[in-house]
Amino acid sequence: MKEILNLQYKNVFLWVPFVVAFGASFYFSIDVEPDFSFPIIISLLLAAIIYKYKNIFVRAIALFAFGFFYAMSFTQITNTIQIKDSFDFISINATVKDIDFTPDSVRVLLSVPAQQIDEKLPDKNLNIRVSIKDSKDIINIGDTITGDARIFHPSARYTPDSFDFARWAYFSKISGTGFFKDYKIINQDSSGTMRNFIHNKTNSVLTDALVLGYKKVIPENESNIWKSVGVGHVWSISGFHMTLIGGWLFALFYLIFRTISPLSKRIPAKYPAIICAWFGLIFYLCISGISVATTRAFLMATLIFIATILGRGVLSLRNAALAFLIIFFINPFSIMNAGFQLSFAAIFGLLWFFDKKEYIKRTPLQRIFHYISMLFMTALVATIFTLPFIIAHFGYVPIYSLIGNIVLLPIFSIAIMPLVIIGTITALLGNHILLNIANSVYNFALTIATHISDLPYANLSTPYVSNTVLLLSIFGLLFLILIEKTDSKNFFIKNINYILCAIFISVAAIICTTRNTPLFYATYDHELVAFNVKGKLQFNKARASAHYFAFNSWYQYNNEIQPDKNTRYKCDHGFCVYKTKNWNLAYMQNFTSVLDNIEKVCADKSINYIVSTFDITAPNCHGKILKNGLMIYPNGTITEIVNHRPWHNPPAQKTDLMPAH
Repeated sequence: MKEILNLQYKNVFLWVPFVVAFGASFYFSIDVEPDFSFPIIISLLLAAIIYKYKNIFVRAIALFAFGFFYAMSFTQITNTIQIKDSFDFISINATVKDIDFTPDSVRVLLSVPAQQIDEKLPDKNLNIRVSIKDSKDIINIGDTITGDARIFHPSARYTPDSFDFARWAYFSKISGTGFFKDYKIINQDSSGTMRNFIHNKTNSVLTDALVLGYKKVIPENESNIWKSVGVGHVWSISGFHMTLIGGWLFALFYLIFRTISPLSKRIPAKYPAIICAWFGLIFYLCISGISVATTRAFLMATLIFIATILGRGVLSLRNAALAFLIIFFINPFSIMNAGFQLSFAAIFGLLWFFDKKEYIKRTPLQRIFHYISMLFMTALVATIFTLPFIIAHFGYVPIYSLIGNIVLLPIFSIAIMPLVIIGTITALLGNHILLNIANSVYNFALTIATHISDLPYANLSTPYVSNTVLLLSIFGLLFLILIEKTDSKNFFIKNINYILCAIFISVAAIICTTRNTPLFYATYDHELVAFNVKGKLQFNKARASAHYFAFNSWYQYNNEIQPDKNTRYKCDHGFCVYKTKNWNLAYMQNFTSVLDNIEKVCADKSINYIVSTFDITAPNCHGKILKNGLMIYPNGTITEIVNHRPWHNPPAQKTDLMPAH
């Protein structure tokens, strides 16, 4: 064992970004905001201990505390103001800051004076993301828009460990979302931006997605097909696109500088080629919207370029760890995003697998087979290492993703991407031939993807994955990658990394598959509730604009695929009694039902729980009156969804108009 521990010191740096990230993710995941002074005190104590003892485990604790404190500090500095309630069709006058195009609407990010929305808010501008359907005008960044809009506060999470839109909006500096009922442009900015100009000039969905970085321009039905075959990542500009663009630019400038004899005789042509390619990637980063995923890929490419110039190993776990740390320091919340987790899971897995492959001289035929095998293993390893994160974030496994990546990614790499990049340039000059060809190739690839997605069990639904399960899976993968093996003849010592990985993944799978599902769900304002009837969820209302994410979150937590139409649970004028084997619950949705039923319900000893949209109090009530967001399990256990963090601003519940006695 001592021999194994001594071997691990060479990989100590590789553990640093993960330990720091664990501290930050712990901060982002806890229910209650800690005292700001707590991590400072702990960090100072640990620093003193480290200075004296220099123990590796104490240092790990200090790094964890640092990640926690850094995430807390970043949260306080971000300080995004979020609206506290929803507003029905208020008149606003705002400036367009950003635009995102979708097949059925235009989403604009507006800079809105806060007091136009709520006079109680500070006198400053808020970022409100608003959808515009059937847009009749060309909208440019910088335009001034006026109109009637319905605005919602960002929704908090609805189940433990689920996607928290309020948290995402807070760190994206978005104060609210909504849609325009009607609008008009009162001051048009003719200058616009380069992205606007390219979008309007090319009029191409492929240019919007692969060059300009708009997120949801692909129709939803087509997007679902790409996701089901495992290549949905091509529609989010990231490492795949940066690698292609960077490689093409490097090759182009390398050939150019090789022809300039006075220069190539003095310095290797690859150095100026790398610098020119890097500036080309900066331009691509800017016109693609500078998203988190694109920035991450650009930083990784920059590190690779620097390593090449310095003559260091280009693709290494250390470079990946360094890129991880840089992105963390820029924005620690990045670690909570699915794109970040998927990208680095694939990167670390591929670097680990190909790290110790030796060069072997091959014949031309052997090179072809080697290329095919490398393509297959790349897709396989990336699929395996990203699988826990795909299950955790999306609730399904794309069974044929390996086939999809092997068959479809070459089409995107060799045909679609080059045609779109060059076609965008020619379209700006008035020639759309290449973009039309790219669109034809896209339709061909979509036909192939459709056939693959139509195969049996293309998308296998998976149980809900909690943070604990995901954390165990991450530890399993880290042990596999970062633990150095010995040449010991003892089977267990020699394969300790594989054994630890199998143990952690197995425990995670057992926890995941043996979890109980609740019988009742409620939002924090009790406006929307769900009843589990024979394993299927039924709701008190089929739609809820203010709780858009609740439906998907509850379906996923219930291990259920979301149907096209939500099923209604029949309640008599907003009042119903839900009976289970171990407990009964009364739900009252409106004021009339509260007046008519509260005393009767409180006197009924068969009612164990009472849920109402009004904040009622009844000290002598037999049933327990429940507050906040919650879930109730078959045995009567109640889990409250506590949302008391800086990014949570739940609207106040309706006041108690007539307390029961």
